[in-house]
Amino acid sequence: MKKKIVIIAGISILVVIIVISIILVILNNVKEEEVTPTAIENTIIEEKEEPLVVGLDREENVVEEEKVEVPQKTPAELTQEIYNINGPIGTLVIPKTGVNTQIYSNVTVDKMEEMPCFLYTTGGLNQVGNTLFVGHNRENGTLFSDNNKLEEGDEFYFTDLNGTELKYVVYSKFTTTDSDMSFVQTQTEKPVIALSCCLTASDTNMRTIIMGRAE
Repeated sequence: MKKKIVIIAGISILVVIIVISIILVILNNVKEEEVTPTAIENTIIEEKEEPLVVGLDREENVVEEEKVEVPQKTPAELTQEIYNINGPIGTLVIPKTGVNTQIYSNVTVDKMEEMPCFLYTTGGLNQVGNTLFVGHNRENGTLFSDNNKLEEGDEFYFTDLNGTELKYVVYSKFTTTDSDMSFVQTQTEKPVIALSCCLTASDTNMRTIIMGRAE
């Protein structure tokens, strides 16, 4: 009888121990899975502080700027703008003939007696295109009187109102009628200035044309 009581007591103690062990395991698991508000906040902060890596080599991350084309002004518009200046538009120097003179913005009878005048442009002063200056041939060494002495390879210089000076090298010399304007309508990749004057003081129907290209 005493032996049975000891066995039963031992079994009871073992069961209690097992139950207590199970309870402790359960409580320990619950504690490990518990997430505090502070832990959540720290996790959010850590996620926010992670650097943002952008793949620059990806096409979707490359934004091409839209090209805006500026409308080109017509020769008539450019010519009229220069006419509207109504004053000197620059200085022309021709070393070989000793010319150092201002160029007036548009042709008038009075101004033609004083200096050569601007007549036409397809691109603007000292800009890519053709520009035409006209002057008198007095056959007395003034204005464009000695333009017939210029040859291919000779130089002249034009300084515009912006202070830009370009050197022009003569590449063509010819005679044409006073109504011929074809030589200023040709395409060019550089600034070109044409100097036009009467063939002689008495022959005003024919013109001597000197073509200079910027170098």
